[in-house]
Formats: sequence, C-alpha cells, structure tokens
Amino acid sequence: MTTPRKQPVAAVTHDWSHMSALELGALFEDRVADPRDVTEVFLAHAEENDPDRRIYVRLTKERARAEAAAAADRAKRGLRRGPLDGVPLSWKDLFDMAGEPTAAGSLPLKDRVPAQDAEVLTRLTRAGLVALGKTTMTELAFSGLGVNPNFGTPANPWDDKVERAPGGSSAGAGVSVASGLAAAAIGTDTGGSVRIPAAWNGLVGLKTTHGRVPLAGTVPLSHTFDTVGPLTRDVADAAALFGLLAGTGTPDLEGHELGRTVLWLPKGVAGDIGWQGLEDGIAAAVDAALHKLVAKGVRIVEHDLPELDEVNALAWSPTESRLVADAYALWGEMLRANEDRIFRPVFERVTAGEALKIADLMRADARREDIRNLYLARTAGVDAVVMPTVAIAPPPIAELEPGGDAYGQANRMALRNTTIGNQLGLCAVTLPVGHDAKGMPVGLMLQAAPGHDEKLLRLARAIEKALN
Repeated sequence: MTTPRKQPVAAVTHDWSHMSALELGALFEDRVADPRDVTEVFLAHAEENDPDRRIYVRLTKERARAEAAAAADRAKRGLRRGPLDGVPLSWKDLFDMAGEPTAAGSLPLKDRVPAQDAEVLTRLTRAGLVALGKTTMTELAFSGLGVNPNFGTPANPWDDKVERAPGGSSAGAGVSVASGLAAAAIGTDTGGSVRIPAAWNGLVGLKTTHGRVPLAGTVPLSHTFDTVGPLTRDVADAAALFGLLAGTGTPDLEGHELGRTVLWLPKGVAGDIGWQGLEDGIAAAVDAALHKLVAKGVRIVEHDLPELDEVNALAWSPTESRLVADAYALWGEMLRANEDRIFRPVFERVTAGEALKIADLMRADARREDIRNLYLARTAGVDAVVMPTVAIAPPPIAELEPGGDAYGQANRMALRNTTIGNQLGLCAVTLPVGHDAKGMPVGLMLQAAPGHDEKLLRLARAIEKALN
C-alpha cells in the first residue's frame, strides 16, 4: 500500500512505524526487534508529530512501557502469547481504560475516569498488545466526518496542502495508523465510523456483525447498531485482531477461489443509491478495481437492489430514526444540560430525538426487519454486495467546523453508503483500491450476511491479493 505523502517523520532508522501489525509481531518472534524499542519509536513519533493532541487525546506512556517490557520478557523466554504480542495499538477514546479519562469526544464527560478496562481492551491486553493511548473522535461518535472543534480534528495525512477531514467518528484512529503513529487501531462503527476513516486514510476497516464483539466498557451511541472493529494496514491484520476481539481465534484466510466468486453490484433503476452523487475520481478508481477483478475470474452481477433505497430512506427519516432515538435516550438529558459545550451539529441531531414517537419507531423497526429479510433472501447466492465505501472525497476541515448546511450535506454523503450495513445488521469491510485525481485514497466496500465475518475476511484477502 502506498503511504501518505505527508510523512510524520523525515528520517527513521527502523521503518517500524509503517509495518503491519503481523510484520512487527514476526520481528518480535524472531528477536530481530524488541517491543520496548518499537513502542518508544511510536511514542516519540506521536510526541513530535502530534504536539497539539489532535490525533491522540492522550498517550498512555506508563502503561505502554510496562506492557512493552512484559512483552519483551515473554519473547526472551519463548513465551509469547500470540503473533501480535508486543504490537502497539491506538484506542478510540470511547473504550474505557482504567484510571484514564474516557470522554467520547465530549467536554461534559472529560472528567469521566473508569475503574476498569473495556472488555475488548482486556482481551487484547491479555494477548500481549500494547496500548499507546486514546485517539480523538467525533463527539459521542455521532458523525461520519471526524470533526471535533472542542477536542481537535486531526488532518487527513494524504493532503499536505489542505487540511481535510479524517473521517469519523474514529477520526484519530484512522490518522494514527496512516501517519505511522500506531501499528493498528481499534474503533467503533455505528453508521460507518470504522469504514469511513479507513477509506479516507487508505486503510482496511472491518465493521463486525452486531454482537460478535462485546461492547461492555464502551461509551454507547446506539445499543441497536454499535459495533467494534479494527482499522489496519491489510486484511491479515484485521483478521488477526478480529479473532482476538471476538475471542474466536484468527480466521483462516486461505482457500477462497476468485474464479468462483460472485459479487452483486447494485446498479439499475432501483437500489443504486451507492452510486448517486459519486465523485468522478472515486468512480474511476472503483471501476478500475472491478475490471481487474473480472480479469481475475470474478463474476459481477449488475442488478437492481431496491432494499438499499428503502433502508436508506428509513435511516434518514426525520420521524423514524432508531439511531437518533437511541442516542437521545442515552444522551439527550446530558446535552440539554450542557448545550453551550456541545458541537452544534451533534447537539441538533441528537436532540431531534425528543420529537420522535414510539409508535412511529416501532413501525420503523418492523419495516427495517422486513427489508433486512428481503435483502438477505435476494443476495443469498452471492459472496458479497459491493459498492464504493464513501461517495465523496474528504472535504476541507475549514468548511465543516462552522456546522450548517455544508456540514450536514457532507456528513450525510459520507455516511450514506456505510450506514446501510448497520441498518441491515450486516458485516462489511472496506479495502483501499487506489486514489482519486487529487491523490486521496478510495475505498471499495464488501457487505456480507450477518455472522459471516470470517468468510468476508477470507474473500477480502483474496480480493486484496488480486488488486495488489
């Protein structure tokens, strides 16, 4: 994968900062590198290149050094806990970390200090991974752009002239990996919050099936749609981290035959919502990737998929949004009490939930389940439904921070394609497939049936190999 033009460090003695997580783990296994040295490199890069903490809300240096030292000792004694033992990660600032403030990007929560780690952090710590720190995010995870004027918005590292949106809500997560400040990152995805920053930062992002990865100790946005997933340099890293997060072990990524692969391309009179308003550079990169896959034997079926239009309309309905209802139930009272401390677009979107009616929401829930069943029945014979991850390239941050119409329109376009997977309860993955005319990364999204995360990762690995 090409690295961003805006390199965080001019000269690095060891290029550990842009290696994959599994590559670093292999160096530890072979005793070619020491987890303590690698951790210090990442911490030093973060100090030097993120002095205003727009990427990391805070570095957890003491914890990281202790964990790296323990990993180095295990490696010395031949007792490594797995292939990722000693690898440094960043964590989105909505995962509880014992003794560290976990604010979910919101000023009223800045003094919230949990007593214990989130369950997924506990799982990865037991597997030997090193927690470098907590990354910035959209307030309460309620936006696909990654803009947060109160805590800081990290600039997308792929443009060294204009500061562009990083994607959200896992904003710092994506930028930390793309900028070489973490080997991988853990984020959450409620409407695209792993896949959008992954796509805009040239990374792999996995949206797991709801319920496959525990949410205990994670600041919630929607109990209906929240999921946990990794942002990584390649599919192998995503699979290894998924195995640890889900507690199921690393999926087998071998054996998928491209010559027997069928992908559904939802284009036609109805159901082509994923291509509406698509920027030319993104369309060109996606088309080039699909043509390459066809040349490798993949069969692509272009056909209507009207369920996509239906669920999109339901997701953005001002009177029937389950996501807005969930968010308001959780945070409406807190936002009302702290209105002057909340980023205005987030405040307005969440508090709109006050006007929602239970009867409308119940009807919408039933309709969404009907749409889900229709979608699953129609796509049962294909390996995945494929579409661009995000229809637009990252806009300049300066155009978004004032809020208003420009923010709202960009946010809806950023979230539009990815939200479909959350609304239908699917698993999904985004893969980097090139760049637009301005050099910004483009993502290709694959969606599969719920619970098929392992099969989706195996397909994604085969496609990744075919495209590289």
